[in-house]
Amino acid sequence: MRSNFTRQWITKVSIGEAAGFAIAAGTGIMTILLYLELPWSLVLIVLAGAVEGAALATGQYLAMHEHRPKPGPWIGGTAAAASFAWLLGMLPSILELQFDSVATILLVVLGGLVLLGSIPFAQWLVMRRRGTFRWVPINMGAWLVAILWTAAPSPFIDESSPIALVATLYLLAGILMAVTIASITAPVARQLFGRSEPSRDWRSRMHKRAAAECRGP
Repeated sequence: MRSNFTRQWITKVSIGEAAGFAIAAGTGIMTILLYLELPWSLVLIVLAGAVEGAALATGQYLAMHEHRPKPGPWIGGTAAAASFAWLLGMLPSILELQFDSVATILLVVLGGLVLLGSIPFAQWLVMRRRGTFRWVPINMGAWLVAILWTAAPSPFIDESSPIALVATLYLLAGILMAVTIASITAPVARQLFGRSEPSRDWRSRMHKRAAAECRGP
């Protein structure tokens, strides 16, 4: 039962996040090709981020077995949080921040923590169950590790690189990011959304009962 849930979670969440990231990354590439400037480029990318969040949340929802939250708030809240995360992530380049002071570095670190926590915190608010807050730090850690994949293509591309190469590398990075997130969050997801297994005492009682019925009066 555990392996079945884990397999479904990793598969469905990976597909959802990979598809969503492909749309978001594709939108970012499109804004470059079309020479879109602010604020339109930002608007499109933030909207694409919402699509990514919705795709991720849909994959998660489909993989859940029990204690499913309401789909509307779960998917909508995740979409809103993802769009906020994309907006926050783009601010340093938009504002052309210079990392030449301690205050700026601390501000960016704080912003990074808010970015990492935006999606899991929004989802935790939708769960509305006691004992579920561990979803937040575990997902923050998963995103911290997974998001490193998005930096992997940088050494292999520059401004002269073919768009096809750029798109392919970021698509692969998105897939690896999605699988990483799904794999790291699978254990806590199984605890929160997997089917409850019968207790050892219950199984023992059922075994004795079945044995007694087989012996007859």
